Amino acid sequence: MNLGSIAGIVHRLRSGSIPNPMDWRAIDRYILLSALVFLAPACFGISLWVTNVLAPEYLNQSLVPYMLWMYGIHILVLIGFIVEAFHRRHYADDWPFFESFIIGSYIVVILISGYLTGSHFTEGLLLIFLGVNITCTLANVNKIRFCYWLVMPTLLVMGIADFIPSVPYAILLEKPLILPDGHPVLGWLIVRALIVFILAFLIYLCILAMKRWTERESLYQEMSTIDGLTRLSNRNFFINRGEEEIERAQKQHAHPMSPLACIMIDLDHFKRINDKWGHHAGDEVLVTASKIMMDNARRNDEVGRYGGEEFAILLPNTNIKTAERIAERLRVKISETQVMVDGEIIKVTASFGVACYPSDGVSGMGDLLKTADKALYEAKETGRNKVVVACCSDKK
Repeated sequence: MNLGSIAGIVHRLRSGSIPNPMDWRAIDRYILLSALVFLAPACFGISLWVTNVLAPEYLNQSLVPYMLWMYGIHILVLIGFIVEAFHRRHYADDWPFFESFIIGSYIVVILISGYLTGSHFTEGLLLIFLGVNITCTLANVNKIRFCYWLVMPTLLVMGIADFIPSVPYAILLEKPLILPDGHPVLGWLIVRALIVFILAFLIYLCILAMKRWTERESLYQEMSTIDGLTRLSNRNFFINRGEEEIERAQKQHAHPMSPLACIMIDLDHFKRINDKWGHHAGDEVLVTASKIMMDNARRNDEVGRYGGEEFAILLPNTNIKTAERIAERLRVKISETQVMVDGEIIKVTASFGVACYPSDGVSGMGDLLKTADKALYEAKETGRNKVVVACCSDKK
């Protein structure tokens, strides 16, 4: 895979015409990763070969063949792995050895090249760290962490060796790369410009990878807290929020305990709506009722879909009387709403149960929900489309 094809992949990733690589099968991610790693030996090998042709006096000729062989073998082995991976992907989803080779060979090539040219604390370090950033999104993070703790001591040893006069420095170079007038040799400038290009390319890939990573994490975070249909808080998040509010209230030992009200809501005869007009109509009714609740919620209130056609509203710093008035206002708004589906008008009503913490028999979030649900059940059993307040007195 050449640089043009890699650039094409980047363009398609950016435009979204191919799926997020982090959602690919493992072996497909390794193929992409190996194509990126291919850049290092290819660019280093080409630079060394061109320098050896145009200005061989700058290079230690005893090392040049070994370096070219190292880059060439690395490239050939990578190509062989890629070809075999394309074959294996038809019957296997993973290939851990391929992953380990990609990571390990990249580190070895960068460290050796950096040490022999004396650039291990500049370009070498940057290439390794950028490689870590990219690889973390495409490979096993535990392997990356293990390699990180191997590379850091190695770089430390190299750095210490730079201060020891008896240890040769930049042994690949026979002549200084700085001219008497202080300017760098033109060829060295070109090589460094090439490395800058590689770094810029890798940095851009890091940005793309991190962008997709954050987007996916944001999506997972939303999926874990938000109901997909109504965009309200889901059951787990709603309960967790209630437990946090109760814990906060319990910590206010020096002040009167702030009340926490809960309203449970159930749409009346919702099954009839689904049976008569279809589930798409039921979804439209759920969305409409949810919007009414959200539009009438205060900033600190938590509105959640508790399950099916059942909703719940958490009202911090709200006593039972205020919660009852809020529930009655919502009841009226829902009963006055007409939902238009497929040219048909659907009338909706809802039943409400209201409870408050602290009160008799309510010492936690579970009790608060059970008490509100009991009041809701009473509202449904005694005619529906009404508000029932739990029969319990507030604690003093």
